[in-house]
Amino acid sequence: MSLIVYRIQDSDGRGPFRPGFSHWWVEERDDHKNLVPWFQEFGRHAIPPNNLHTGCGCRTLDQLRRWFTRIEYSRLLAYGFHAVEIGADSVLHESGIQLLFQRAKPLRIDVVPFDLYANAEVGP
Repeated sequence: MSLIVYRIQDSDGRGPFRPGFSHWWVEERDDHKNLVPWFQEFGRHAIPPNNLHTGCGCRTLDQLRRWFTRIEYSRLLAYGFHAVEIGADSVLHESGIQLLFQRAKPLRIDVVPFDLYANAEVGP
């Protein structure tokens, strides 16, 4: 794996954007229109039919902090989510706010949790 991706996920490797759950942790913010879901940005057919595991994440910590404010991150911690570094085998699509990646291992395996806002000098 040659690329480290940053993302928020639970112990099963699933991210926090899910129907019926987001309203529990998302703040009211003016910048939501700038945070486009991957399937709208890259298209629902952006994932090739293969046996690899696919995830959405960010290339930089600043990008990840744009998606998740300090308050949102603290709420997600309470629900069992963590910021993680995860190795990607390939990047399918990338924009200025996110990337869609694949890897052979499940997303829950071989990740390194970290505190998204530890030592952060800027950000919400």
